[in-house]
Amino acid sequence: MSLGRERASAAGQRTLEAFASTPRLNEWIFSKLAAGVRGEVLEIGSGIGNMSGLIRPAASRLVVTDASPAHLDRLRARFAGDPGVAVCAYDLDGPPPADVAARTYDAVVAINVIEHIEDDRALVGRLAALLRPGGSLLVYVPACPAAFGPLDTALGHFRRYTAATLTELLRGARLDPGEPRYMNLLGLAGWLLSGRVLRRRLLPAASITVFERLVPLVRLEDRLWLPLGLGLFTRATRPA
Repeated sequence: MSLGRERASAAGQRTLEAFASTPRLNEWIFSKLAAGVRGEVLEIGSGIGNMSGLIRPAASRLVVTDASPAHLDRLRARFAGDPGVAVCAYDLDGPPPADVAARTYDAVVAINVIEHIEDDRALVGRLAALLRPGGSLLVYVPACPAAFGPLDTALGHFRRYTAATLTELLRGARLDPGEPRYMNLLGLAGWLLSGRVLRRRLLPAASITVFERLVPLVRLEDRLWLPLGLGLFTRATRPA
């Protein structure tokens, strides 16, 4: 592993641990995609399972994946004794392993993952091939390229998306991209302050804690159609 990837891995680990203590924020993000979670589900880049626990009740069978041996150990411990969950190693820079590719899925969940892969077109194409006809690729990615800064670099992001670039990416994999929507306008302001103004390479734990407390208020934006935000989400569908 290169020095850059090691640093990104370390920053990502600290961030995952921080967001393990933000159930309100995790539930808010998941709520944007929850309607598409059904049947046999594959989650890519599961990390330490912050979203996996929210996915599990809606899935008849769940496959959780990661490339990190430490994360895989955490996932195995978390779902020990649950016969409806399989834990698989999956390096997203390459093709899916045999135990993932052996079946197709009603839904594939990719939350804060695709931006970490340099060849995102190849990855989305591989994920689309894992979907059953009518199945959904449920995507959440960081938004607004103008917000790209030291925080993104430290986390190993290759890019941030717009609604147009995400739509084009999904259409390139022959998926119906749905209507990508922005969320979390306040979070975008905080990201710009921390990353672009203060040049931080890690979100302060105190800021994450404060934002978690504000989530019920911030969710008032759910009634609006935002022109931009910290993240973009959509439910892309493989034609039946």
